Amino acid sequence: MVGEKRILITGAAGFIGSCVKEDIKKLGCEVFTIGRSSKEDFKCDLNDSKIKDVVLNFSPHVVCHFAGGSNIERAEENKEKEFNDTVSATASLINTLNNIKQKPIVIYLSSQTVYGEPQFLPVTETHPTKPKTIYGENKLKTETAIVQNKLPYVIFRISSIFGPGQDYKKSGVIAKFIHKLKNNQSPIVFNSLDSFCDFIYLKDISSAIIKTIQKSDKDKITNQIFNLGSGKQTTLKNVLDILYQYFPAAPRPELQANPHYLRGEVKGLCLDINKIQTQLKWKWKYTLEDGLKEMLQHEFVY
Repeated sequence: MVGEKRILITGAAGFIGSCVKEDIKKLGCEVFTIGRSSKEDFKCDLNDSKIKDVVLNFSPHVVCHFAGGSNIERAEENKEKEFNDTVSATASLINTLNNIKQKPIVIYLSSQTVYGEPQFLPVTETHPTKPKTIYGENKLKTETAIVQNKLPYVIFRISSIFGPGQDYKKSGVIAKFIHKLKNNQSPIVFNSLDSFCDFIYLKDISSAIIKTIQKSDKDKITNQIFNLGSGKQTTLKNVLDILYQYFPAAPRPELQANPHYLRGEVKGLCLDINKIQTQLKWKWKYTLEDGLKEMLQHEFVY
């Protein structure tokens, strides 16, 4: 029974974790959280040996592993810290989980950045993984550590996420756009307004995780990697056209070169989501317009 499951969440105080935590609680599951925030049930770095007894005592059926490195820019600035927070921390967590008699399912949130420059679109799960950033390299190394272990797993490679509570200082082009517009500043656009992303709303990410948890012991899906996105190419111009309806007096966008794609040959990345739709029976619900409206209503006065 889903309501009888014990769910451990790492990084539950974060952008995604806080949303998923509330949705899991609605299932009636017992939830315990671990992370570096004072909002967690147990405040601790995952590399700390103190987590072992706590995790073993809780003995989770499912582990939602959301803790990890912050974003592409910060990973480049502090490579050692990002490696410790992402790859090393996951290795420590796995070592602890392997001591649980009934092996829990690990749900890990990876990223589309593991693919690097797309060789074809939309990008399938079998696309070569050649990340161009430290952040993407760490995500891929973490995936490998999980796959090569004995624990059952479900890995989600998430596209460009947006939603309420997203920190513009960390990630998310939409959150960065809104911050600039709200402060009557020009939003920064890298390379071209025709550059596109595969945008996915926060609640749609959570719904995929919830659906995974809800799978019964008979038909649950494990040892799978899924793309998790909308499967749609949305240009930055499309996003700004909607946002300027809320901030009509804000200055127009400023174009800059993308430091990771200096030649500008990469227009964007879009995920193939056929596998998750077919095997997990999941589909996104929120359109870009609906998501932006809800995001603005929750966080901004315009």
